[in-house]
Amino acid sequence: MRFTPVVLVTALSLPLALPVGAAAEPVQDFDVQATPAKTKRPIALGFSTGTRETTPGVMPPSLDRVSVLFPAGSTYNGHLFPTCDSGAISAARSTDDCPSGSIVGTGRAAGVAPGGITQDDLKITVVNGGRTRVNLFVEGTSPLRIQSNIIASISKASGNFGVKLSTQIPANLREPAPGVKVGISLFKVNVSRTIRVKGRKRGLIEITKCSGGSWKSQGQFTFDTGAKITVDDRLPCSN
Repeated sequence: MRFTPVVLVTALSLPLALPVGAAAEPVQDFDVQATPAKTKRPIALGFSTGTRETTPGVMPPSLDRVSVLFPAGSTYNGHLFPTCDSGAISAARSTDDCPSGSIVGTGRAAGVAPGGITQDDLKITVVNGGRTRVNLFVEGTSPLRIQSNIIASISKASGNFGVKLSTQIPANLREPAPGVKVGISLFKVNVSRTIRVKGRKRGLIEITKCSGGSWKSQGQFTFDTGAKITVDDRLPCSN
């Protein structure tokens, strides 16, 4: 089977620690896009997600855990790319010492705190952590100094899915300063780096097949209230 590299473009909106109301009824949006959605050429694959509250004036609960399942036939090629140690990133609060080839993407984020305080200068650096993990390093300066590494685990999925990305939102992002709860209203990541292996271009994530005319993806979300939401999405595709 000929493996075709896929360029991953990820757009997330993850409210991490919004004030919780007694009548909170969160709705989780989840949508997948790809251009073009074909397996015989490199494509741009993206998804977006965000938490909405249906009760006026009530903020959604804090998001604690997130899992994203990519379509069947997807593989993660972290072993092909240079890596950077997650512990070193967290200890240094920086990706400056990571090999340039391990930087596989960039992004941006925005946060909101009680009282209408916003922070929209958050930058994200996506760093390959090897076969089983990827780092999402978030940093910003105003109004809060934020330097935090989100470590996401990568594992094989089954059934309609091929790759599963899972992470627990770090406490220091949910509450970067004592008593200051922050909700991340935008978390957008673009992963586009490829590498040439034995004369063939490879992507960090590749999708090798299209079964039944569509790719199925799934988002799984767990909140600090214990509530869980699972959202499926299908995207038409062709071989």
